[in-house]
Amino acid sequence: MGKKIKEVSMALAEIPITGRVTDERGEILPGVNIMVKGTARGASADASGNYSLSVPEGEVTLVFSFIGYVTQEVVLGNRKTLDVILRPDNQNLEEVVVVAFGTQRKESIVGAISSVSASDLKVPVSKLSNALAGQIAGIVSVQGSGEPGSGSSFWIRGISSFGASNTPLILVDGIQRSMDLVDPEDIESFSILKDASATAVYGVRGANGIVLITTKKGKYSDKPTINTRYERGILAPVRLPKLANAGQWMDYYNDISYDANGSTPFPDHIRQKYLSGEDPDLYPNVDWMKTIYKEATTSNRLNLNVSGGGKIARYYVSGSYYNENGLFNPVVTKSYNPSVSYNKFTFRSNLDVDVTKTTELSLNLANTYENKNRLGVDMATMYQIVMTTPPISIAPYYSDGTNAQPLVGSNPYYSLNGTGYSQDFWNTSQSLMSLTQDLGDYILPGLKFNIKFSWDATNESTLDKRKNPATYYATGRDENGKLILHKNVDGSDYLSLSRSNRGTKTTNLESSFNYDNAFGDHRVGGLFLFTRREHTDNFPGNYIAAFPYRNIGIAGRVTYAYQNKFFFDGNFGYNGSENFAPAHRFGFFPSIGFGYNLSKEKFFKRILPDVNLLKFRGSHGYIGNDQIGGNRRFAYNSEMQNSGSYIFGTTGQKSITGVATGNPGNPDVAWEQAIKTNIGFELGIWDQLKLQLDYFNERRDGIYILQQSVPSVVGINIAQYVNLGKMANRGMDGSLEYTYVKGDWMLSARGNFSYNRNKVIYNDAPTPIYAYQQVAGQAYNQQFGLISLGLFKSAEDIAESPVQKFGSVVPGDIKYKDINADGVIDSYDQIAIGRSTVPEISYGFGLSAKYKNFDLSAFFQGVGHVTRIISGDPLQGPAGSILVNGQILADAADKRWSLNNQNPNAEYARMSLAFNENNRQSSTFYQRDMSFIRVKNAEIGYTIPKSIVSRAKISTVRIYAQGVNLFTFSKFKLWDPELNASYGNVYPQMKTVSFGASLNF
Repeated sequence: MGKKIKEVSMALAEIPITGRVTDERGEILPGVNIMVKGTARGASADASGNYSLSVPEGEVTLVFSFIGYVTQEVVLGNRKTLDVILRPDNQNLEEVVVVAFGTQRKESIVGAISSVSASDLKVPVSKLSNALAGQIAGIVSVQGSGEPGSGSSFWIRGISSFGASNTPLILVDGIQRSMDLVDPEDIESFSILKDASATAVYGVRGANGIVLITTKKGKYSDKPTINTRYERGILAPVRLPKLANAGQWMDYYNDISYDANGSTPFPDHIRQKYLSGEDPDLYPNVDWMKTIYKEATTSNRLNLNVSGGGKIARYYVSGSYYNENGLFNPVVTKSYNPSVSYNKFTFRSNLDVDVTKTTELSLNLANTYENKNRLGVDMATMYQIVMTTPPISIAPYYSDGTNAQPLVGSNPYYSLNGTGYSQDFWNTSQSLMSLTQDLGDYILPGLKFNIKFSWDATNESTLDKRKNPATYYATGRDENGKLILHKNVDGSDYLSLSRSNRGTKTTNLESSFNYDNAFGDHRVGGLFLFTRREHTDNFPGNYIAAFPYRNIGIAGRVTYAYQNKFFFDGNFGYNGSENFAPAHRFGFFPSIGFGYNLSKEKFFKRILPDVNLLKFRGSHGYIGNDQIGGNRRFAYNSEMQNSGSYIFGTTGQKSITGVATGNPGNPDVAWEQAIKTNIGFELGIWDQLKLQLDYFNERRDGIYILQQSVPSVVGINIAQYVNLGKMANRGMDGSLEYTYVKGDWMLSARGNFSYNRNKVIYNDAPTPIYAYQQVAGQAYNQQFGLISLGLFKSAEDIAESPVQKFGSVVPGDIKYKDINADGVIDSYDQIAIGRSTVPEISYGFGLSAKYKNFDLSAFFQGVGHVTRIISGDPLQGPAGSILVNGQILADAADKRWSLNNQNPNAEYARMSLAFNENNRQSSTFYQRDMSFIRVKNAEIGYTIPKSIVSRAKISTVRIYAQGVNLFTFSKFKLWDPELNASYGNVYPQMKTVSFGASLNF
């Protein structure tokens, strides 16, 4: 009896323990083993990373272990909830990395491959490309517009070609697809391949680098795992240009008018009529920025995914919705909505089935539906109208409801509300079926066969709904006080409709044999692959465009490792394209790579025991680029063209059109070829600090360019495209990571840096008179212009200076340097100045911390070595009618040279009523440094204790606040320095503050 009582009391002393296991980036780790040390009692984490088990009272130590991670022992103490963070085991040789057409052990990689955690890409942006800036070593990213639904331009290791295509190949689950159609929540891994060893197997498609995205798959679990996330964002411009107000503008107009002819168009009594607001119809005073734009707008993001499976089948299914409203502030009714908005719906289903113990069948389906509402006027035109219309030009609308429009020029309000709107629709369907057969039991251990086939279709349409209501211009008031209106043009309030359609279809076939096996100290791997791709335009504009674009080829790879210390990697791609001349249709692209892991030497561990990794690697190879551009397909064929006519006969005359040679055929047309060399090393210390650094050098030959050096006496009617261009690019990139875990604390830091400098070697341009004006030898898109010496101070200063050939000059105009010392300033004095609009330096760094249920992170991103020459009417004065499109920036109004402010160091040159050719020359005077650093992403979160959420059958609930582009620091203050704008005339970059919650069931 006493023994039974003792057993019951021991059972009652059991304490339930719950918790969650994640990695150092916060990603869940399903399947982690949790054991009570010294016993056989244990449990495993479910698909959400959650675990629960009962432990006896007293001093208990839990042991957490998982393949690829360092085993961790934690003393439980009095805690009933224990969340644990595991860090990767850098000694584990079986950790794999996604590479071209497969995976390789991380230890054996000799190519330049960089990865980023999927969690770092989960930011509230409309396109995945907008989340890349500063995240990965080697990525150079520029977001030129903040317009809803717009993406970013990006390059791997900068720009290496001045040909038609210099952007990387994007592969999603091994298939060439758009990155921006992938929802960040669906990403399992994200890597970029940068050197020849990593990209040679793609042959003519790999020269510009490759982005590999792998989507999530289902995993074995006892029950389905459900994850959902919702967030609501508030968006506001990072920095809007500030325009001159009515007072500043009238002072400016008075100044330049007096300077020109001694008149003052706005004497004080007239000026006061505008400023007082006594008659806004005839004397308007409009802040167009506040009238056209909202102060802030909103976005919404929702994702739901379900995953799980058993021993035979596994699944991952997700759906997401993203909405972003525009910054424009139109009048919206039930039947008329010209507001800007973007919506995206994404669906994905990944299914894996074990047909047998050695055969796996996979089916991946995805569909993305996007729609965008935009203005009736072209967006670029709308920005230009807002930026150039003076505040006193016209009322938004007249007080009697009549549409207002100046006799010449535009009314921003009418352009926004009275011209109609457009609706764009995109629907993309993607399918992928794959079969993998393990042949180890039948032919050779370690040998696998895979075949996959994909078929994708895109359908796009645009509905343009337009109207042009009658507009009027008020010339005064009659004796009754009613407006006297001049009718500008008749119009209609009825919407007209036009429609356009576009679409494509693409198929891919790929089959491969993969081999990987170890023999004592030796490990051998291999790949042999066949691939074929066909892309067709469903709405071709001409007969030639109806032909499908085809690529076909084979590829191979051999890898060897000795004692996991010495590594060899050999690759080749042999590819062809229908677009090239028959003799140059196929090309062979080989590469080799070597690696040496010094830290595996026995003597090294004795000398430097704290250094867990020191690895050196290098590669060299040849890769191609078949996206060469030019003005036509099948350029190896000669063409004929109509040319002139002749009238025959004296009566009953007839005109006969002549025929002449057109585009000459080029029997040597072929792909670009990149020759790449990479040297790098990897360093790991204390299993906590990781450093990776690479130096690269690339030469690009055979760039397809328009021939310019053929003299006219040759008699060619049309200039020919030829593979003559040459370019070089070199630089370095690297990354640094540090992680510290102790008890309830987790601290981590990461950073990356990329630098590249390219140079045009040959572009077939005629040799200029002065060598310093040669484009060859300069960076791609190097800015050229005059060197400013400041502003002319006086007539004597002008008389003593070289003659400037850009119209007459007076004090306050820009003074330029005579480069060739010929006593004249003209186009021959333009030289390379500054840099280009694509940064040579890109970097990012961040910190994150977690303590118990709280987490906090911040990430900074910046660029350097980037300049832009700003220009345009708001900065340099009017090019047309000043009363209708003569607005200037407030900064220019305050800091310009004028008769009342004859400052030789003024930031803006003299402005005038007449077009000022001299002050509009590209020069260092208006060149600005566009370097910046910004708080790209910051987030604070709290995970609600399981003791609370478990009552609702929920595994975890995390609430958070997140900010994107919160603060930007730059010398340039007029607008966001990243925008592709000459005077701020682009949809502004947005900063976002989001509040959200994620739930796991």
